[in-house]
Amino acid sequence: MKLLIFNLVIVGLVIAGFYFMHGTNQIVDVQTIALNVREKPDATSPVLTQVHREDRVTIKEKKGGWYKIQTSEKVDGWVAEWLIFDGQSGPYTYLPAVITQRNTELKKNNQKSSKTIDTLRKKQKVFVTLELNGWCRIYVDDKYGWVPSDSLDIRKNQQPKFEIDDKLQVALDNAPLYSKKSETSSISTRLGYAEKITLKEEGDYWYQVSTESGQKGYMRSWEITNNKLSKNEKRPREPLPEHVIMLDPGHGGNDPGAETNDGKVLEKTLTLATAKTVKNELEEKGYSVLMTRSKDDFVSLSKIADISNKSNADIFLSFHYDSTGNPNEGSGTTTFYRNKNGRPLAQAVNDQIADILPLENRGFGTQDYQVLRENDKPAILLELGYINNDTDAAYAQNKKYHNKVAEAVYEGVTNYFIEMNKKDR
Repeated sequence: MKLLIFNLVIVGLVIAGFYFMHGTNQIVDVQTIALNVREKPDATSPVLTQVHREDRVTIKEKKGGWYKIQTSEKVDGWVAEWLIFDGQSGPYTYLPAVITQRNTELKKNNQKSSKTIDTLRKKQKVFVTLELNGWCRIYVDDKYGWVPSDSLDIRKNQQPKFEIDDKLQVALDNAPLYSKKSETSSISTRLGYAEKITLKEEGDYWYQVSTESGQKGYMRSWEITNNKLSKNEKRPREPLPEHVIMLDPGHGGNDPGAETNDGKVLEKTLTLATAKTVKNELEEKGYSVLMTRSKDDFVSLSKIADISNKSNADIFLSFHYDSTGNPNEGSGTTTFYRNKNGRPLAQAVNDQIADILPLENRGFGTQDYQVLRENDKPAILLELGYINNDTDAAYAQNKKYHNKVAEAVYEGVTNYFIEMNKKDR
């Protein structure tokens, strides 16, 4: 009986802990390495500050998949709900950390199979520059490499000590130069990666600096470094995990779509295989991805648009393979949009499809498809070749072709989001 009561108490504590961690007006510990705090609950909204692993924040409100939080510095802003506790990717940052495991391998890329360029010892000091899909890019012993995120402890209170008039550099892109020691003060200008600055006043969190042009202002400790950085250094693209992409594999279930000339391969099978490959690519590069179907299910056209509209997706992409009345009449890829907000996305993705895919590109334009017409999100439909063209169909059944589609979609949507973010600054 005592054991039963003990177990019930433990279960109760776990449930209470869950509500504590996810309720409003509660103090929680951030689990993600770095997370942008934005002005509004929108991935394109201006970044006010960052919070980092083990920072304590107060959840004040929930809205559309976003939490309004207050940081320990009393800054109010919004963070993505799906990232604050278990996010696997994050923005550029610059955080002191220590290795927590013996013989940690420093990898050239963020993969276990990647070349090992060094072996790090337990408690060795490093600097974290970003997180991507559960791996952290770090700076140690004058070189960059990757280690698993769970092999690090962040030590924000161990920032290097600088001296007045030290020559330093900006550690991330588009870093704000504040007029006062507050994220709520005005931003004098924004500084680029590796831009040179001089320290004028030291602090625990804020540093007064001077730019090469003589402009003074304040920057936060994790935005500057005395390590040597180069503007020409090749860096991975910054992950955009706050951006959510909805993928729609066309047809499915009792709607097979078109078929190959021999009748052996159905459009619904190819669209699902393509969408899964794209999903894997986008998630590996740090995006959050949703799908209207992940197996051979039928989803009605009105339901597809409804799923998209009710989700926290930023954009919608539907995958199809075209067909003509007679075999081998048509060939090539086409991108369609319906509503005005879909045009920039269509152009960005189609530009990459034209550059990367081996088939002729027929351009992008409008089409009154229901999944586009009834969709509130920026939405496009990709025709990735003609399934009843023997040449196109051979490509469509090849995994390498799906990989190229994934590459084109990644490059296209990333270019799109970068441009949208610039417009909203």
